[in-house]
Amino acid sequence: MNNQNLLKTCSRFLKERWKDSSTFFVSNRKPILNYKICLVLFLHFQLTTILAESKKNIQPPEGDGITIIVEKGQTLSIISKTYLDDPRKWKELLKSNQIDNPNLIIPGMKLWIPKSLGKKPLADLQRFTGTTEVLKISQKQNDWAKATNGEGLYAKDEVRTLKESEAQFVFLSGSRFEITENSHVIMERGKTDTEPDELFLRQGRIRSLIPKTKSPNQKMFLLKTESAESVVKGTDFLTEVDGNGNTTLSCYEGAVSVTAEKVTVQVNAGFATYVEKGKAPLKPFSVPNPPIPENK
Repeated sequence: MNNQNLLKTCSRFLKERWKDSSTFFVSNRKPILNYKICLVLFLHFQLTTILAESKKNIQPPEGDGITIIVEKGQTLSIISKTYLDDPRKWKELLKSNQIDNPNLIIPGMKLWIPKSLGKKPLADLQRFTGTTEVLKISQKQNDWAKATNGEGLYAKDEVRTLKESEAQFVFLSGSRFEITENSHVIMERGKTDTEPDELFLRQGRIRSLIPKTKSPNQKMFLLKTESAESVVKGTDFLTEVDGNGNTTLSCYEGAVSVTAEKVTVQVNAGFATYVEKGKAPLKPFSVPNPPIPENK
């Protein structure tokens, strides 16, 4: 039972007991309160004080990080797992917000998540031209905002380019992605440390440059579209989604495994495949050499 419900219960109990004549006993014709009523009154006073303190608008300290608004049903445990890179550092979160009692965290209040405690971004927006916008789903934002160079992109965040615009972002792993005009991508984090991070290409064209490493345990990368998904591990490839959700993938270096409708084809360097929505990938066919990407 939370504080508010307990307070209501105590208040209701107080009213009921006040109506009961047995609540009092008489000594020298002076009514004296029963000890149970005294206890209820004490609890009522204590809980009222706690709730009053919790409703104070705690101003987050100045500094890097994000500010969230606690939602109904969110506990300290849920908040820590959702926003902290290490949920075990919940005590540091309380200290950063000058909160001594975890019970003071209630819906509607603001909490500051310091950058040092918060989840690390999946990628950084390195550069862009024209009109590029970002939808920060990770911060509960519902409106698109103008992108800024160097801003972090987290799981669920979306990036889109409008007409005559381009953008480039780099994952922490070093993988680089370049999207052309009228493109729209969504960031996804792997469910575990061993599962690959993901990008969902909703529409447009994306150039993917995945660095090779000598480690046999190199983490793979997953690029999804509405009609197919591609698994890569060190390669250079181009993916394009048309207005009907069909996908074209061209591999320029390394190899890409493309899967759709439970059928997988391997696309080697110099080849491409086409995936019509709802159908299996076509047998890979030869493609011309790709343009040389910038800064490669």
